[in-house]
Amino acid sequence: MKTVYRSRVDWWVWAVVLLCLAVSVFMAIDTYWVITLLYTVLMFGLIIVGFFGVRYEIEDDTLTVYNLFRPYRMPISKIAEVRYCRGCAATAGMSLTRLSIKFVDRSVLKSYMPLEISPKDRDGFVAQLQSINPSIKVIR
Repeated sequence: MKTVYRSRVDWWVWAVVLLCLAVSVFMAIDTYWVITLLYTVLMFGLIIVGFFGVRYEIEDDTLTVYNLFRPYRMPISKIAEVRYCRGCAATAGMSLTRLSIKFVDRSVLKSYMPLEISPKDRDGFVAQLQSINPSIKVIR
């Protein structure tokens, strides 16, 4: 069974959307309308991809993180620790309210850094991970 968790979206993301809209309106004052239209379509296209291109799927023993529609698959059996955290590191999420996931060995991410994600339903996400791998240590 596959479960999809959407990324949480914070207020600052909406502020970026409003800033892009303001820049588009400002550009329209003294620029050709074609250039303004092109800029607006590109900016809002990137924003839409950001909104809908970040999600997390749990299926069987696999956690799949989609970042800009590109999937990264990781085995849930290799997760050692899940920590509730807040941070602003560049990661697959649109919120500062995150989960930091550490793996048993570095070969999963090819890095010593933990994976930071921001599912909307953090508690449900962690509960489902623990139902698949009960040895996961959860730190609140």
